[in-house]
Amino acid sequence: MEVNNLEHLNFIKAQNRTQGLSVGQYKTKCPVCYSSRKPKNKNDTPLSVNISYDKVVYNCFNCDESGIINLEEKVNMEVQKKVKPIKVDDNVMDGESAKWLTDRGIDLDVATALPLSLMSKNKKPVIGFQYIQGDEVEGVKWRTANGTKNFWWEGSSQTLWGNKEKANGLPHVEDTIILTEGEMDTLAIKTAFKDVFHVDCYSVPNGAPNKFTKENKIDPMEDGRFKYVWNEKDKFDGISRIILATDSDHQGDVLADELSRRLDKARCYRVDYEGLKDANDYLLAHGRDKLRDIILNAEPLPLHGVNTIKHYTDEFQSLYAEGKPKGISTGYETVDELFTLKTGQLMTITGYPNDGKSAFLNSIIVNIAKNHGWKTCFCSFEKGIAYHSAEIAQLLIGKSFFSDRGKERMTQEEKDFAETWINEHILFQDYMQSGMPTITQVLSKMKDAIMRHGVRVLVIDPFNFLRAEDNKQFDHQSISDMLSQVQLFCKSFDILCIFVSHPSKPVEYNGKKRVPDGIMISGSMAWFSKSDIGVTVYRTEEDVEIHCWKMRWAWQGKQGVVSLDFDPLSGRYIEKEEVEDDYKWADIMFE
Repeated sequence: MEVNNLEHLNFIKAQNRTQGLSVGQYKTKCPVCYSSRKPKNKNDTPLSVNISYDKVVYNCFNCDESGIINLEEKVNMEVQKKVKPIKVDDNVMDGESAKWLTDRGIDLDVATALPLSLMSKNKKPVIGFQYIQGDEVEGVKWRTANGTKNFWWEGSSQTLWGNKEKANGLPHVEDTIILTEGEMDTLAIKTAFKDVFHVDCYSVPNGAPNKFTKENKIDPMEDGRFKYVWNEKDKFDGISRIILATDSDHQGDVLADELSRRLDKARCYRVDYEGLKDANDYLLAHGRDKLRDIILNAEPLPLHGVNTIKHYTDEFQSLYAEGKPKGISTGYETVDELFTLKTGQLMTITGYPNDGKSAFLNSIIVNIAKNHGWKTCFCSFEKGIAYHSAEIAQLLIGKSFFSDRGKERMTQEEKDFAETWINEHILFQDYMQSGMPTITQVLSKMKDAIMRHGVRVLVIDPFNFLRAEDNKQFDHQSISDMLSQVQLFCKSFDILCIFVSHPSKPVEYNGKKRVPDGIMISGSMAWFSKSDIGVTVYRTEEDVEIHCWKMRWAWQGKQGVVSLDFDPLSGRYIEKEEVEDDYKWADIMFE
């Protein structure tokens, strides 16, 4: 990790998003790997930049360049905190912009009732979609209205575009909100419902993402673009049906998938445009009545757990074209031979006390955050959050957090970098003051973490601190029911849940403690049967063994055991070095 690299600071200041050093979290180009990237990746923004009042902390997800720059020591600069409000001129109702909207089938009464501007800029007709926060316009998204499709922002926003319908005697589409990929589609849908129904319809501010994983999921680096979901949480509270009217192309599919993951798939519906791209195209092709019909008849995702293959067309085609899916790396090549990680699954880690279960789990969590951008929500009951964060900082920096370990301690700058990194990638559920929760309470908080931060991993460590729903002791059936509830949650919200569960009393075999597995976990055989991945951490006198006793999918791993070394100063697990056997065995073969 570098400290006070002024060349990097100058590069960051030269980027559009960070040139003013306004306080906040940003994604931009990396000063180290930008020039060496392939032409198709030149516009990628892998550098995470966190700007506070006294420092800039950065970390690149592509090349691992990271560092901290102390502003108060190296530059004389006031951090910008406020942006001047944006003033917008009155609409020109007889201009080219208004005519273009009419040509696109949009009702002008509908348009002018929404926060937009129709005018001319640089002798070109434009439309400005105003994003309003309180009484001020915080951002205007401009687009040309002359057949070309050019967009630019004045200011910025992380809210939805549109107005809540006002009562005027029309029946209201109850408990429903419609989300579109763009403002023109919101105008099209509002036009279709004019004089027939009230409907609450909004556009996302930034369209569909351009980056996705090989599994056609949102790239974790794109999590920041979904801040509007949490910012507009009040709009979704209490809503039983969320209609996703995104485009019917690949980007629209990825957007709908991520929105449904954050908003709960059980209440999400998807519009079928019958071969056309979006709502505006459908309005032009088929008219208001038919557009209104396909919106109201959107299909649920999922249909109460029973679906036709049509719901899985993209995944089905992906299996055919690309073969069996693969999980992401744990960060250890030898461990990857046993298991890799995938969302939508339940993983259980067991082992005897002090054998290193939590340390191994922390190492994996740090690795997948560094290498893949996955965020984790910890529900850890046995240690305070500050101490837990110190352990994570040691894993990240590779040095001791404390001064009494006898070896090199991390510097203040490295500690500050680790704190910023943890703030970006790790959340903690805190029950120290409120008593032990039920699994329902844990999952409820996890819903908020998914909605606000796009979290992909939930860790419950250890299980036996949870409270049964009926305040009685857990038994086989209640544990089985709880694990079924968690499995369904994992699939619905596309997350990985990792339980740490203690085995029953040690069983000795030939004078040694037997390696515990899923069958030996206290309370229920369901730990074995319902886990997709089952792992034991077992400490020996020489090293630490990682046993995989359950692997549901052969493409994701296998049963077996590998060994790792452990560094107690940093808390890191380390791949064992292969010792080259240079003994001349051939010399004795014929003796």
